[in-house]
Amino acid sequence: MIYNFNDPINRKNTNSVKYDLAYPIYGTNDLQQMWIADMDFKTPDFILKAIEERAKHPVLGYTFHSDTFYDSIVQWMKTRHQWEIQREWIHFAPGIVAGLSILIQAFTEVNDKVLIFTPVYNPFYNVVQNQDRSLVLSPLIYENETYHIDFEDLEKRLKDNVKIVIFCNPHNPVCRCWTPDELRKSGELCLQYGTLLISDEIHADLIMPGFKHTPFASLSPEIAANTITCMAPSKSFNMAGLSTSEVIISNPKLGKRYAEFVMDRLHVEMGNIFGDVALEAAYTHGADWMNQLNEYIFENVNFAKSFIAEKMPFVKTIKHEATYLSWMDFSDLPMSHDELWQKTIQDARIALNDGRIYGKEGEKFLRMNLACPKNDVETALLKLERAFEDYK
Repeated sequence: MIYNFNDPINRKNTNSVKYDLAYPIYGTNDLQQMWIADMDFKTPDFILKAIEERAKHPVLGYTFHSDTFYDSIVQWMKTRHQWEIQREWIHFAPGIVAGLSILIQAFTEVNDKVLIFTPVYNPFYNVVQNQDRSLVLSPLIYENETYHIDFEDLEKRLKDNVKIVIFCNPHNPVCRCWTPDELRKSGELCLQYGTLLISDEIHADLIMPGFKHTPFASLSPEIAANTITCMAPSKSFNMAGLSTSEVIISNPKLGKRYAEFVMDRLHVEMGNIFGDVALEAAYTHGADWMNQLNEYIFENVNFAKSFIAEKMPFVKTIKHEATYLSWMDFSDLPMSHDELWQKTIQDARIALNDGRIYGKEGEKFLRMNLACPKNDVETALLKLERAFEDYK
């Protein structure tokens, strides 16, 4: 089946964060929305039909995760990522960020140190600091329009009794699909210093041609025993509103601790009926859709890079290996970040993500969501070109 990603969809007045909650950030709702990381593509029919079929039953009572729910996750990991996992490793979380919060509560105490690589997805800061843990930052190395891990800095900080490292794999916002060697070196350092590794792999399915996602826990039995993996179909199939994610833990001791925390303290293990149905449909029927989606996003990525190189050469586009989020460097422009930010709102009339929310390394950077019809990407880029025409 050929899927159509070109049709525009009106999402206004649907309680959409992207379209109906922009005002507090941008001071207006009258902008082209190219910010928060959900797609402007229709959630696939095979997911919607599965939900509709379940909704025909007149009772929505207490539920549990079925055998086919677990089987669909096992098979997706095997066929999509060549990662052999077992059913008993799979646990539920009501979203990745919620899962990270649970994991920090379960495996650290107040004032324990938790390390993140910056710039990075902004909730990473919140899940650490809002639970009174000590945040440790290890800045990525930015050179030649890409990012690398500073392993000397990482090791120096791990020596200082860091309890957890939260890894973004693939990385949002810097578009890296980490290599097995980069992951292995990071994992071995965590083993050496007794630091638990949590790998957020929510963008695992959104990989550009020529690259391949490596699940952290697939590298070796030793690294797997020290790794907790957080994944979900929410970004891949545009179903974040269903708050359904999986936490994969091969170490029985760590798995028992997480399960007891989720069940006995927080009581969030059941999830919701439609989230389960949607996850199972996505992982059972979604391979072709996922392949075509990534091809379409790659076309948008290449179009944006070519347009910016020709029309706005003062902007650097970071090498794009994964995710549908373009990370753009405006640091060559003779203006402050505040001026840059206001220009995108007032002159370009586009809602982008402010690079500073991902850390101080995001100064003079903006993030653009390219998971939308190509016409929308072109329209947004033309607006940017006109807004910055004085800098050509």
